[in-house]
Amino acid sequence: MDDDFPTLPKDTLAILKQFMRERESVEAEGEAPEKISEDWQLSQFWYSEETTQRLTKECISALGPEGGQMACISCPTLVQDLIKEEAVKNGTVKVVLFEFDDRFGVKYPELFHKYDYRSPHAVEEKFRGCFDLIIADPPFLSDECLVKTAQTVRILSKDEKTRILLCTGAIMEEMAKRLLSTSRTKFEPKHANNLANDFACFANYATSTL
Repeated sequence: MDDDFPTLPKDTLAILKQFMRERESVEAEGEAPEKISEDWQLSQFWYSEETTQRLTKECISALGPEGGQMACISCPTLVQDLIKEEAVKNGTVKVVLFEFDDRFGVKYPELFHKYDYRSPHAVEEKFRGCFDLIIADPPFLSDECLVKTAQTVRILSKDEKTRILLCTGAIMEEMAKRLLSTSRTKFEPKHANNLANDFACFANYATSTL
C-alpha cells in the first residue's frame, strides 16, 4: 500500500488508508461506498436519511433561486445530500464544510476546511463575513460548545440577514435564543442510531419546509 502513495505525508496517508478500509468494509456489506462510520469519541451521531433530506431541502429553499454561500459547521453528513442538488452542481449555491474529522477532508477535499470549535476565531480571512446561510450542529451538548460555535457563526455571517439553522439538544433552547436569536421549529431531527437526547432544530428566520 505504501508504494501506491509515495508522495503523501504520513498523517494524510494514514487517514486515506482508514477511509479506504472503511470503503472496502461497507462495499462488502452492500452499503454505499461513500459512507463514513461514526466516531463516538468525536461525539459523532449521523442524521437519519429523512432528517438529512429535510434539512437539505430547507437550506436550498432558504437561499432561493438566487442562491448564495452556505456554511456547514460540524454537520458533515449533510454535505452528501447537498452536493446532489442542482443548485450546488451548477454553482448557484456554494457549500463550505467546517469540520474537525479529517476523513471528510479526504472525501470532500474541495469543500473541507479544518475546524475545531475550541478555537472559534481560527477562521481564514476569506470566509469572514461571507455566508448567506449557516447550519451548525455543535458536537457536544454543553454551554461551552454552543457559545464557541455561536462565535464562529457570527464571524462567518455576511450580515444581520444571514439565515441560521441550529441543530442541538432541546435543552439548549434558551441559550440558542440568547446567542443567535433563534426560535425552535416544529421539526425534530432524528439520528440513524436513535440518539436518546431530545433533539431540536432552531432558526433565526421563518423556515419554509421545517
